[in-house]
Amino acid sequence: MDVALLLKNEGLRVTKIRVELLTALNQEGAALSQSDLQLRLASFDRTSLYRNLGLLIDHGLIHKALEENGTSFYAACSGCDAVVHRHDHVHVKCTECDRVECRDLPVELAQGLQALALAELNISAKGLCTFCAA
Repeated sequence: MDVALLLKNEGLRVTKIRVELLTALNQEGAALSQSDLQLRLASFDRTSLYRNLGLLIDHGLIHKALEENGTSFYAACSGCDAVVHRHDHVHVKCTECDRVECRDLPVELAQGLQALALAELNISAKGLCTFCAA
C-alpha cells in the first residue's frame, strides 16, 4: 500500500510521522496501542503522535479499535471516510497477550447492520487471538 498516495488523496501533507504511523498500522495486521505506537515511532514526541492519530481518524484512514482501562488501540481503516467509519467486524482483545485483532462478522449479521443508517459501529469481544489460540 502506498501510504504517501493515500495521504495525498485525502488532501493531507505527506510527513514522516504520518507515513510511519500508517505503515506500522497496515503492516501489523492487528490494532496497536498508543504506547506500542510510541515505542515504534520513538523518534517522534507523544504530542505529535497524538495529534496525528486524531487527524488520521478524522480523515477516515484509521480508527480507534478499542479503548479499555485508559488504553486506546488503533487500526487501519478500509473503505472509511471523514464522515462515516464503517467497521463491520469485531475487535477481539486477547485475554492471554492483550493483542487486539479485527475479526469479520458473519455475512448475515454484516448485511443486517448495513441496512441501518449507522454513522459508526464498534463491537468488541474478549477471547484468544490467532496466535494464542494456535
